Amino acid sequence: MHPFLVVLEKNLPFGAENADTKFAFGFLNSTDLPEIRRIQPGKNVDETRARLTTGKLCFGARDGSRLVGILWCDLDEFNFPPHRRALAKDEAYFFDAYVDPEYRGRHLAPSMRIRCCDALTKMGRTVFWSYTDFFNLPARRFKRTLGAKDVALRLHVDLFGRFSKTWTLRRYSPGES
Repeated sequence: MHPFLVVLEKNLPFGAENADTKFAFGFLNSTDLPEIRRIQPGKNVDETRARLTTGKLCFGARDGSRLVGILWCDLDEFNFPPHRRALAKDEAYFFDAYVDPEYRGRHLAPSMRIRCCDALTKMGRTVFWSYTDFFNLPARRFKRTLGAKDVALRLHVDLFGRFSKTWTLRRYSPGES
């Protein structure tokens, strides 16, 4: 059983002007693959390359020339399997964010997310989605501080690959969550 929250990250409470200016931010490409692999050593290189070649965007944060954080974006679909759906032209889905352990606790993750939202807004994307494991309280607090709202509580059950089903347990009203 896997309970998770569908999260709407629209209308972040502050923009890039409040983000940390120590770091340089921007979208990465296939030439950055070795650095992306360095920062996420457990990831399969073919899967990472496939993400880039199939149109997924990788937004990065650098300290000088060193890549210290990444955030993946999908502009085509909310690609979390229990909640997979096509996205509208103004939507983006955030997934698989990672910050170098040496840089954790320096507010890099919020700065990176804010800058990514600003960059995507310039591309016409104004609605940002993600999911959070229900029991991951640090992730829930992090998203709440950025003004994100829980939209739905869902439960996914998979029994040995023979039965798979996802139920919506609760929908949250705009002021709730």
